[in-house]
Amino acid sequence: MKKNNKKTFFLFRNSVIVGIFLVASAVTAFSIIKLNVLVTKYLLIAMTVLALLFLIVSMTVFKTEEGSKKNLFAKIVSLLLSLALLFGTFHVFGMDAFLSKVTGAKKDSYEMSVIVLKEKSYEKIEDVKDLEFGVNKLMDKENIEETFTYINKEKSFTPQAKEYTNYKALVEDLENGVVEVIVLNEGHRDIVLEYDKNFNDKTKVIHTVNFEKEVQLADLNTKVKEDTFSMFISGIDTYGPVSSVARSDVNLIMTVNPVDKQILLTSIPRDYHVPLATSGQLDKLTHSGIYGINESVQTLENLLDMDIDYYVRVNFTSVENIVDAMGGVEVESMYDFNAGGYSYNKGMNHMDGKMALRFVRERYTLPNGDMDRGRHQQALMTGIINKALSPSILMNYNSVLASVSDSLEMSMPESHLKDLVKMQQKDNASWDIQSYQLQGYGAKSTTTYSMPGWNLYVMEPDRDSVEYGSELIKQMENHEVIQVNQ
Repeated sequence: MKKNNKKTFFLFRNSVIVGIFLVASAVTAFSIIKLNVLVTKYLLIAMTVLALLFLIVSMTVFKTEEGSKKNLFAKIVSLLLSLALLFGTFHVFGMDAFLSKVTGAKKDSYEMSVIVLKEKSYEKIEDVKDLEFGVNKLMDKENIEETFTYINKEKSFTPQAKEYTNYKALVEDLENGVVEVIVLNEGHRDIVLEYDKNFNDKTKVIHTVNFEKEVQLADLNTKVKEDTFSMFISGIDTYGPVSSVARSDVNLIMTVNPVDKQILLTSIPRDYHVPLATSGQLDKLTHSGIYGINESVQTLENLLDMDIDYYVRVNFTSVENIVDAMGGVEVESMYDFNAGGYSYNKGMNHMDGKMALRFVRERYTLPNGDMDRGRHQQALMTGIINKALSPSILMNYNSVLASVSDSLEMSMPESHLKDLVKMQQKDNASWDIQSYQLQGYGAKSTTTYSMPGWNLYVMEPDRDSVEYGSELIKQMENHEVIQVNQ
């Protein structure tokens, strides 16, 4: 019993208590330096505060009589401060881990499914290894071949392929028994559902192959504190992994002039009828996303005669989470309208996550349909940027980071993002956010690359609008302050 008391007494000695605080202070200082998001002024302030706290704690503990009430109180305060520092350090390391996780992403994730009719008795891929596998090699040759390679490695056989040039014939032959098994890129499933809305109910997945591919973006050696740069923001039509290839329903280009503190948000309608970069064939812009983020980037670069430095990919989950984590955002609506159980007023609206998501997805009740939806996406992005630049975001930064860690990725290197954070700290500047929407006119096309033969709605680009949008971006790249006329 005496041994335990001595041990307790030893751990509560002045030197031990001060030593604990010293270790906590050192760990905190290390975490702040390692995070590398504070400019020199604020870093010096943080280090000075830690040093002063250590001096105050040391003097208070050592100058009071050991075992006195004042001494006991000083030790308790010291331990509480140590715990507070370690708790803060935990969150600093969490922020560092978050930045490492979401930045520098340059991979597309593919999920390839082996599918049969539900009525069939096949339950695993070994059951169909002697059958022909129906595949659409015209649209997905590289991924089909990659899938067969994985199957060979995992199951020691290479499927025999029956090749198709469109999904309509592939699905019809599956349902008619011409082929009993097909391979489908899950990023293309929505196209199949356009042909047969009951496809999911009629079929089952008996095997899945998952793999990733590097995204090949041009290395433009951008200096983000000096050079105007552009970032493609893709909102993918999925609630799954953010790296999944999927239709790109939100297509924004954010051009940033860090010198003159100006941002241009250029919105491109999802149905824009444009040549795909790889094939040169006309298709809807939204379909470019099912061939990978690089296809969307290069297609837009060709359209606007520009270079895109980075991309950000978010899914619908992240829209809700980001807005809620921020405590809601202020978003300007052009109209009074109702949608999805929500009422939106012309002018500024405070929106939570679900309300904001409904706002950017709505098009049918709006006068100009998809064009107005694009403007709403710009309005929400403006609200998020303004909130992110406000001091109030510091109160919620942990919840913001936690909410988006699995639903956002960007190709911008971590060091570049930290440079921007430090630049904003140093300048404490307000930013001018301009918006421009590419224009077009509705039409029909039976020759879209992804859905040939279907009489699909498309939006034919207004060439003057495209040229004006391209010119605005070029002006910003030349460090000219712009004023959008639309």
